Amino acid sequence: LHVRSRRQRQMCIRDSTMTEPANRLWSLALGLSLTGVVMGLLTSLVGLPQAVEPGVWIGFYVLWGVAILRTGTPPFVTALLASVLSGVWTGCVQIALADAYVANNPWYADQVAEAGGLQPVAVLLFGVGMGVAWGLLVGVVLWAIARARTRRGEVSRTGS
Repeated sequence: LHVRSRRQRQMCIRDSTMTEPANRLWSLALGLSLTGVVMGLLTSLVGLPQAVEPGVWIGFYVLWGVAILRTGTPPFVTALLASVLSGVWTGCVQIALADAYVANNPWYADQVAEAGGLQPVAVLLFGVGMGVAWGLLVGVVLWAIARARTRRGEVSRTGS
């Protein structure tokens, strides 16, 4: 091969090996974030009491943690990205089904009435804010678990 062709081929190989982990991270984060659609539908069409909803989210986050740690994607970034996207999906579904959301969540009736109805921007910002908060928390926990597992693996390999 000509020097220029060889160099171009090397760059393509290098670029493809660099983008594969990023593609895996985005694919996993996007897939996990679809739980936001599920939660948006549950909260809008069924209504989840304030005491129940956090438990459902925590259950999802535990499942996320298992998936993230098994795939080897960067745990902090993956959890944060998936959580923020999940907040966006949840907010979008709740906005799209605003009448059902208000009807099935009577515990929020006073807040919605005071605001003059369900405020789409507020709902979306709340979803994103919760996504960031939970994503940071879950991301740090998963990062610590991954780090502890790596250290334990290093210690067992050295025989110490």
